[in-house]
Amino acid sequence: MTDPYSQRAQHFFNQYQQLAFENVHKSWLHHLPADPGYALDAGAGSGRDAAALARRGWDVIAVEPAAELRQLGEEATRGLAVQWVEDRLPELGEVKHLGQRFNVILVSAVWMHLPPSQRNEAFNRLTELLTPGGIIIITLRHGPGDGERTFHETSRSELEGLAGEKALTALPIDDSPQNDQLGRHAVWWETVVFKSPTAEAQHEPA
Repeated sequence: MTDPYSQRAQHFFNQYQQLAFENVHKSWLHHLPADPGYALDAGAGSGRDAAALARRGWDVIAVEPAAELRQLGEEATRGLAVQWVEDRLPELGEVKHLGQRFNVILVSAVWMHLPPSQRNEAFNRLTELLTPGGIIIITLRHGPGDGERTFHETSRSELEGLAGEKALTALPIDDSPQNDQLGRHAVWWETVVFKSPTAEAQHEPA
C-alpha cells in the first residue's frame, strides 16, 4: 500500500507549515528547558517543530520515514541545527545507533499511527533515549479517520500506565481538550508530558 505521506507529500507539508509551532504546542512550552540541549522530533513531518526548536538553540534529530516528505523538511530546515534521519517507531534503530540521548523528545501527531501492539516497545525505546531529567511530549489524536490514513484509538491512561512502569512523572499542563487547528470536524487532541527521574533521584536509596 502506498504511504499517503509519500504520495501526497507536498499537501501534508503545506498543511503542517500553515500552523505555528507556538500555537500547536502552547500547552507544554512552559516545560521546555531554558538551557537548550539535544532534542528528538520523532515523526518530524515538514520539519516545522524541528525548525522551531533549532531556532531556540536546540540541536535536533528529525526522524521521518516518508522519503518525499523528509526531503521537503530537509529543504525547509537547511542552515539550521537539524539532522534528518530515515527511521520510525517503534524501533528507532537508526537513532539508537547514533548513541545520542535527548533532553527533549517530541512525538507530535504520531502516536495514533502506532497499533496498540507496538506501543509498549515504542515507549520503552523513547525512554531509553531520554536523558535523566529529560521530558517526553506526546500528542494524542481523537476522533474519526480521514479515509486515507490509518489511525488507532489513543488513550491518556494507557500512556500514564506505560510511564508509571518506567518511573516517569506526568508534568502538569492545561489538560482541557484541544480543538483541531485545521478545523476538522469532531477531531480533538490531548497532550501529555512525562519527565524522567534526575540522575540524583535515580541514585537515591530506596
